[in-house]
Amino acid sequence: MIFSTHYFSRYNAEPVLFSTPPAEHPGMIVVIPCYDDEFVFNTLRSLEKTKQPKSNVEVIVIVNSSTNTPASVIEKNRKIYEELKEKSKTSHYKSFRLFPAIIENIPKKKAGVGYARKVGMDEAVRRFSAIDKPQGIIISLDADTLVSEDYFVSIENHFKQNMKAGAFTFQFQHDFNPKLYSKEEIEACKQYEMYLRYFRLALKFTGFPYAFHTIGSCFAVTASAYTKVGGMPCRQGGEDFYFLHKLTPMTTIGEIKEILVYPSPRLSDRVPFGTGPSVRRIIEDGSYCVYNADLFLLLKRFFDCFDYFSESENVDLNVVPCEIIDFIGKEKLLEITGECKQNAKPGKSLTKRLFSKFDAFFIIKFLNSFTGTSNYPPMEITKAVRRLLEYYEMEENGDVYEAMLRLDLEKT
Repeated sequence: MIFSTHYFSRYNAEPVLFSTPPAEHPGMIVVIPCYDDEFVFNTLRSLEKTKQPKSNVEVIVIVNSSTNTPASVIEKNRKIYEELKEKSKTSHYKSFRLFPAIIENIPKKKAGVGYARKVGMDEAVRRFSAIDKPQGIIISLDADTLVSEDYFVSIENHFKQNMKAGAFTFQFQHDFNPKLYSKEEIEACKQYEMYLRYFRLALKFTGFPYAFHTIGSCFAVTASAYTKVGGMPCRQGGEDFYFLHKLTPMTTIGEIKEILVYPSPRLSDRVPFGTGPSVRRIIEDGSYCVYNADLFLLLKRFFDCFDYFSESENVDLNVVPCEIIDFIGKEKLLEITGECKQNAKPGKSLTKRLFSKFDAFFIIKFLNSFTGTSNYPPMEITKAVRRLLEYYEMEENGDVYEAMLRLDLEKT
C-alpha cells in the first residue's frame, strides 16, 4: 500500500500539478511559496550555487494569489510565473529540476503562505509516492531566503545519519547585507532575530522538551512524517509553528546546528506576523517588547512539578505556581493530571503525556494571557535576554549565549 493513500483519501488537496514524472533517484524536493516576490530568482540562484548532494533535487515554486489580491500583484505574479516556466523549459538551472505552478482566486478564508506551502508539499508527497519513497525529504523554503553552499549536502547527511528523525530544523541568520537592505531594516531585524533566539532559549530553560526554532524556511520533513501528521495547516501565518509542534508527538525532530539559511530582513505585510511585519512594527515603535522573562521561570517551576506528580500518589497543587493555577483552573488542572496518571506509567511515560497536554500551544496561550496586564508586563528585548541569562547558572554554556554571539548583544 502506497504510504500516502490514507492521507489523500482523508485530507483535501489540490489536483495534481505536474504530469512530468520524478527524476531518477530523487531524494529532496524543495517547496517555495511565492507571492508578489521577484526575489525568488535570487533564492533559486542561491540554490544553484550549492554543493551537489548524492541524490537528485527538485524545486517546486507555488506562485499564488487570492480572490482579493490587487490586480497589480496578480499581474506581477503572472510575469514571475512565466519567467519561471521559461527557465524550467530550458533547463536554466543545472543543479535541480524546477517545477513552477500558479494558483489564483484562492478563497480569502484559506489563502496565504500556509495554503501555498501545503499545496507544494502535497505535490512533493505525490511525487515521492509515485516512486514509493516515504523517506523522501521535503524541504520548506521561502521566496526571499538565500541558502549556504552546504544546504543540500548537510540536510541529506543529517537525515541519513539519523534514520529515526522524521524532521529537522536548521540554524539561520538573517541577511544583514547593507547593500541590499536599509540600516533601519537591519537594526530592527537584529532585534527580531534576538527575540527568536531568546524565545527558544527561554523554552529550553523551562525544561520543555521541544525547544526548537519554528521558521518556515528552516525545516525539512520526510514525506511519510508529513502525511502522518495530516499535512501543513492552511494558515495565513504561523503554519510552521503549528505544523512542527503537531509533529512532536509522532516523531523525533532533530536540529542542524549549522547556519543553512539567510532570510531577508526586509519589512513587509505579506503575512500577519513573522519577520516582515515585526520589522515594520519595530521601526514604527522604535523599540521591541517581548514576553517577560519571569513568565518562563513560572513555567519552569510548573514543569519541574511533573517529577513530583509522577512520584506522588495524590496531586498537591501547593507546589504549583499560583499563576499557573489561576490560568488553568484548579479543577481542570486536577482533572488533567489525574487523567495522565491513570493512563501512563510513572516516569518518562507520564512526563511525556503531561507535556502532550501542556504543550507549546498551552505555553503560548499562557504567555499571551499576560499581554496588557500589570503583572509580568512585556520587557524590552535586550533586558529580557539579560534577565534570562541570569537564570542560567553556567555562563560558559555556549547554547545559552546563542543570542549574544549571533547579534553582539552588548553593542545593541
